[in-house]
Amino acid sequence: MYTLSKLTLAACCLLSINTAYAYNSSQGSSSCDKPMFSEFQPAANKYTQSLSEFSMMASANTVPSSVHVTVSYGQTHFDFPAKELDITVQKSGRLEIKGKLDRPIEHGFARISVTAHSKPTCEKTDGFLVRIQ
Repeated sequence: MYTLSKLTLAACCLLSINTAYAYNSSQGSSSCDKPMFSEFQPAANKYTQSLSEFSMMASANTVPSSVHVTVSYGQTHFDFPAKELDITVQKSGRLEIKGKLDRPIEHGFARISVTAHSKPTCEKTDGFLVRIQ
């Protein structure tokens, strides 16, 4: 009888540990829903006469203050933190991001890169190449 109660107690303990472990594992894993970027202007890999401004859309889960855009032209880099960009929240929750260069780029290739996060550890960088005639 004493052995049977020990076995019953041990079985109950194992069941409760497995239940707690299963509960903890589902709660402990958090998904990373990274921002998405789209509608790049000027359009990616298209020829344009000059590059003086740019725009793009970011998904609704993007933190506006985390947006950072870099325009690279050869060895020259133009950095645009969120406070130097025109960021507008649309009715859908998506962000419209716009920026202007101090002076236009007239020829060659430029790369526009955007980085932002939805949570502090959930960051995404995207970008596109612009061909300037």
